[in-house]
Amino acid sequence: MWLKGWFESFLAARRAIVRSDERAILFFLVVISVLGLAMLLYYTLLVLEGLPDPIPNTP
Repeated sequence: MWLKGWFESFLAARRAIVRSDERAILFFLVVISVLGLAMLLYYTLLVLEGLPDPIPNTP
């Protein structure tokens, strides 16, 4: 009987470890996506600032 209780507590501890690993993976995915978005905006603005000004409309 004590073996069953030990095994259940072992499985519960193992599930907690998996959950913490999943949280770490999700955290790194969020960080990578935020950095990717920041880089995309930076290079988009860099390219747009390098474009020439449009010709003004003169009547």
